[in-house]
Amino acid sequence: VTNLKYRGRCEPVISRTLQFLNDLSVGYPFYCVTACLLKKLVKIEAVKFMLQNHTSKHFPFLGISDNYSLSDLRCRTVFYTALTRLLMVDLGEDEDEFENFMLPLTVSFESVSQIFNSSFEQEEAKRMLIGLARDLRGIAFALNTKTSYTMLFDWIYPAYISVLQRAIELWYREPACTTPILKLMAEFMQNRSQRLNFDVSSPNGILLFREASKMICTYGNQILSLGTLSKDQVYPLKLKGISICYSALKSALCGNYVSFGVFKLYGDNHFDNVLQAFVKMLLSVSHSDLLQYRKLSQSYYPLLECLTQDHMSFITSLEPRVLIYILTSISEGLTAVDTIVSSSCCASLDYIVTYLFKHLAKEGKKTPRCREISQDGQRLLHFMQQNPEVLQQV
Repeated sequence: VTNLKYRGRCEPVISRTLQFLNDLSVGYPFYCVTACLLKKLVKIEAVKFMLQNHTSKHFPFLGISDNYSLSDLRCRTVFYTALTRLLMVDLGEDEDEFENFMLPLTVSFESVSQIFNSSFEQEEAKRMLIGLARDLRGIAFALNTKTSYTMLFDWIYPAYISVLQRAIELWYREPACTTPILKLMAEFMQNRSQRLNFDVSSPNGILLFREASKMICTYGNQILSLGTLSKDQVYPLKLKGISICYSALKSALCGNYVSFGVFKLYGDNHFDNVLQAFVKMLLSVSHSDLLQYRKLSQSYYPLLECLTQDHMSFITSLEPRVLIYILTSISEGLTAVDTIVSSSCCASLDYIVTYLFKHLAKEGKKTPRCREISQDGQRLLHFMQQNPEVLQQV
């Protein structure tokens, strides 16, 4: 704690101290020992002090002054991950204690909201939001139970999440700002330990997906307006953000906390919009870039696997040029050294060919009922007949 209070400008000391604090908060890999140690740990006065006073007044590295570079703010995620784990030891369902813990962040968000509503000082608001996004990502990462995650969701939605949406609109050209916010959204979409298990009567799962959809669509449309970028700019300004968007979308589609049929049933276009944003961003990326940048390929191919598994009606509705792009990307990814890429390609191919086979089998049967294959199946069959070389190449 002394290190964190008085060595705020010394990055090596701060980072190693925070890593040690993080290790302490995880405990040992034996549950009974861990629980006992953590209960002792949270009774230490220094730990109590941190849980009650995590502000820049006491810990200068949480400050946003111009003396600190934007990269220095990265350590805040580790700090809040460790702190939230320690909070969770005795938190239970105590919403008041959680609100007290979140108070410094509440004050910061209210300040940013006021700055946005006036003729605001961009640099100050930007630094505050970057810090807040990193803090919240650390908190969200540590909240792995339904009760604690719901507390965080109720705290951030709807007031503060709209502030993050506004920031993406304003500063889409600045990865130092957009990357922490997009990573925060990707973390929110993670259904780790079934923490996004909302009550049957709760619309929170759909509301969360709608916010993610808005953010991905906003970022995707804005980033494509940048036009052609140089080789050294294309990853930091564009591809990195796209890869995070794909990770967030994959987590949402595979998280089992949203019934996507509801959107079409009630005329809500958020699901269609985010899938169209996925296609637009994809077509702006060359096949070579798709495989060259590891984080991009490791987010795109698992997302494609998820889409071919559960959303073949969307895949079959795509224009022929988009289908050719996707099937070509599968063909090229099959030979990738990265097993995440190659195995996702194999799975995607399996889902597509299985879908084709089922519809071919129905078409070949004599009974009228079996011959009534869906329009989705007909579209894909027609495409394959027009472009036989695609599957032959695979």
